[in-house]
Amino acid sequence: MKERAKIFADELVVGAGLTGLVYGNVAAASGKRVVVIDKHTKVGGYATNFSRKGEYIFDCSLHKITGFGKNGNLEDALTRTGLIDLVDFETYEHLTNIFIGKRNLRLSAHPEQFIAQLLQAFPDEAESIQRFVSDIKGCGYQNYMIARLALGEHELSLDEIVRGRKLSRITTYDYLCELFNNRELITLFCAIAINLGVEAYEVDALYFLHFAYTFFFTEKRFVKGSSQALSDTLAGEFTRRGGQLIVREEVNRLKVKEGTVTGCLTRRYDITAGHTVFTGCPNQIIDLSPSTTELDRFAEKLESLEFGLGAFIVYLGLDRPPKDIGITEDDYLFASTQYLDCAEGLAASDERYQHWPLSVSNYSVLDSSYGNVIQLEVLDHQSDWFELDRQTYKKRKIAIAQLLIDRFASHFPDIKKHIRYFDVSTPKTSKKFTNSYGGSSFGYKPTPKRNVRFLQKPPFQGLQFVGTWINGAGYEPAMCLGFTAATIRNRQPIPEGA
Repeated sequence: MKERAKIFADELVVGAGLTGLVYGNVAAASGKRVVVIDKHTKVGGYATNFSRKGEYIFDCSLHKITGFGKNGNLEDALTRTGLIDLVDFETYEHLTNIFIGKRNLRLSAHPEQFIAQLLQAFPDEAESIQRFVSDIKGCGYQNYMIARLALGEHELSLDEIVRGRKLSRITTYDYLCELFNNRELITLFCAIAINLGVEAYEVDALYFLHFAYTFFFTEKRFVKGSSQALSDTLAGEFTRRGGQLIVREEVNRLKVKEGTVTGCLTRRYDITAGHTVFTGCPNQIIDLSPSTTELDRFAEKLESLEFGLGAFIVYLGLDRPPKDIGITEDDYLFASTQYLDCAEGLAASDERYQHWPLSVSNYSVLDSSYGNVIQLEVLDHQSDWFELDRQTYKKRKIAIAQLLIDRFASHFPDIKKHIRYFDVSTPKTSKKFTNSYGGSSFGYKPTPKRNVRFLQKPPFQGLQFVGTWINGAGYEPAMCLGFTAATIRNRQPIPEGA
């Protein structure tokens, strides 16, 4: 076997997703020798794309990126790291078009207009809507500012902490049902939770309110040229700052000496580092590390956590612009009030594809360079996707894809006549390309009363977990977590424009 090339670094970052790339940029700007490594052929993790037939570009996961504007954590983080002006961000004016039964609401991305639309559509719920907004601006905001708290830039409200603890012990579904009487309004907020990667019947209410603050009260933007443009730009700036980026290289083993991680081994490299940041699923550490008593204890604690949901996505390439067949908006959301009666029960059957929220992204409206593409998405779980033989797996994918196309076509019937290409992604696809355990696209499941504090103390010294597996999913959290962890680690302020 050829001898591995030796690399020495101050910081080793395992995972070239958005968290790893932002962490690498901050650390490299501070003068550290930084190596970022990833097994995939592309940087970005879920923030990647793929093309088909030379004319269709599909985003693996991009939706609305939150956290911009004067009260947005992401804009603050990217400005302070000198990254904000490197990416072509475009602002959303439109939140979504949501269909609930026969009702169709076109919702604004501007918070004041959005609240006014809710009050007009559901006048009998005016008092409850105002209480909901108050909870978002109170508990939701305080939880959103945890990142600034870690940097010593925010003080928490004691009253909101007490209220937040109560909300963290109940599900979002229970919270919404206690607050509202109108089934369509409850369904609306349950459906919007798809943007957080959760189902309302199982996610805790405080986690949802945190999301609601950033989704409703910060500016939303998207990236011209797809999410791959964002990832490639961050990677390019990282190498410009002196960082070393390695792709197509899987970490086979962590090097552990006397209870301390000292780097990693891959097929081609022996990397020695003073500090290792792991951005993937913490469960992977069990397979990558030598067995110790401390690791065994850590593994036992991990068993208390559930893998979060993945996604079933249908990628459609059309023979003409979607607007020519009446699909004019950039975003649609289809919801069923039947969800309220049996959401949890539906999880065990294929009926979930009929009644769980269906999100539709019309990327051709946002950026014509994508081509004439539509993406349909429902949240999904591991189910039996991993156990099916190849032929059964393929047949099942096609059957579920057809079901979702039919569901969309019930509102836009001409879509079927103009599909020229389609592809499908399942939780198994996520596991294959991102090594995401359980096929989860959104980290661990944020259920009430869960305990994830132990993840702040890895089983070895010299190792740190950073990213959405630890603190919550989404493009904004991924980048903000990388910024916050690297800033604290380097113990010095990042000058603007660094």
